[in-house]
Amino acid sequence: MIDLKKSGKISIHELKHLIRNLNMNVDNQVVDKVFEDIDQNGDGSIQVEEFLNEIEKRPSNKSNLKAAFRAIDLDNSGFITLSELYKISKKINPTITKQQIEEILNKADLDGNHKISLDEFKALMEE
Repeated sequence: MIDLKKSGKISIHELKHLIRNLNMNVDNQVVDKVFEDIDQNGDGSIQVEEFLNEIEKRPSNKSNLKAAFRAIDLDNSGFITLSELYKISKKINPTITKQQIEEILNKADLDGNHKISLDEFKALMEE
């Protein structure tokens, strides 16, 4: 979960914490600039509405979805397994349960093989 304080908004500290937990190598100045761009009212936090507005502005980009899929597909098998989904989900939200992660996998797994293919991932993300 990004909103560590469960305040309904995201601070710059929480965003940087998420980026560190995902082992992303992003310069702090870049994170600060992105945060500033999304924080439309300038109050030093990103509310849900601001976040959703930012997402709506960005066109669905297949290469971004493919990059996100590859980041989760830790063994480069071409599929996201329960184990991989569990590892990345726990980094994002340490309190998420295995049952919740299994529900995500089951929702995305359209062919019932207990794995998420790139096409299934795209379908899930474009819902």
